[in-house]
Amino acid sequence: MNANLEASHNILLTVLDSLDAIVYVADLQTYELLFLNKYAREIFGDGIGKPCWQVLQSNQAAPCDFCSNDKLVAPDGTPKGLYAWEFQNTVSRRWYDIRDRAITWINGRMVRLEIATDITARKRAEQEREKLIDQLQEALNEIKTLQGILPVCSYCKKVRDDEGNWNKIEAYIQRRSEAKFSHGICPECASERFPDDDIYPGK
Repeated sequence: MNANLEASHNILLTVLDSLDAIVYVADLQTYELLFLNKYAREIFGDGIGKPCWQVLQSNQAAPCDFCSNDKLVAPDGTPKGLYAWEFQNTVSRRWYDIRDRAITWINGRMVRLEIATDITARKRAEQEREKLIDQLQEALNEIKTLQGILPVCSYCKKVRDDEGNWNKIEAYIQRRSEAKFSHGICPECASERFPDDDIYPGK
């Protein structure tokens, strides 16, 4: 019987140590770490017997203010079920999708079982997408468009605005778009206005 139990225990450890995720067990009352799988030990070291807040987080002098223990057990002491959340670990600085659950340990005490999967790549992609969306929104806010029919004077080419005022076309467009104007002179006007000046040779 003992041999079968030991074999089952070894199989379970092999499975947990093969997972590409953090798996640990901590006492709900004392915060003592009771189990860390291989993936977790490679990040945090072998912290069995130490408080979880001391091993799994940095610069903690007491239990974490974001600890999920109070979300795992009902007032009558029974487990509430799965609690899922996301968090950036203060030791590895990586983001994790975390699944916590209160379970009864082998000696009868209530413990927290946590499985945390690294989602840093996804979070970075989300942050880049949000940054791009913000940049696009900022660009859209700066864009002003001209729509509809513009009433233009047939002679002076001034444009009538919504208030009935006649404006030079440059002023009208600049107030309604991001366009800027610089002034020069075309060959036709240069020939007409300055016939003695060879502004456009050969034209």
